[in-house]
Amino acid sequence: MKQSKDPFEAAPVEEDERAVKRCKTSVVELTKNTTGADPVKMANKMQTILSQFTEDQMSRYESFRRSAFKKSDMEKLVQRITGGPKIDDTMNIIVRGITKMFVGDLVETARVVMRERNDSGPIRPCHIRESYRRLKLQGKVPRRSVQRLFR
Repeated sequence: MKQSKDPFEAAPVEEDERAVKRCKTSVVELTKNTTGADPVKMANKMQTILSQFTEDQMSRYESFRRSAFKKSDMEKLVQRITGGPKIDDTMNIIVRGITKMFVGDLVETARVVMRERNDSGPIRPCHIRESYRRLKLQGKVPRRSVQRLFR
């Protein structure tokens, strides 16, 4: 099997499916009773999940962990949308976190689309568009509160 250096390139389908089955019970255990849980136990569970990742999955996970949106760009975007004054640092962190989670969902759904179409290689714009359409149908994309004036 060809090893790719690109962390965003799609991994083989069989490899992903096997890893998902192995990690399924660990992830369920990790998400149960996370409030007030012992940090040591949580770290051990996380380590168990990470140890089951393939090399490609670990590379993608590391890229996800390192990625972030620029603080200044997010401030400008929120100011433009709300029309209000500058937002504080706490709100900026929250907005960047939610944005990162949305992009993660978008990419994850795009990989599902790729699998369904039997495509290989990196994610293409057609996969992203289909992913966005599916997330919108599921209600995971916020609706506009103000209608557009011009189309």
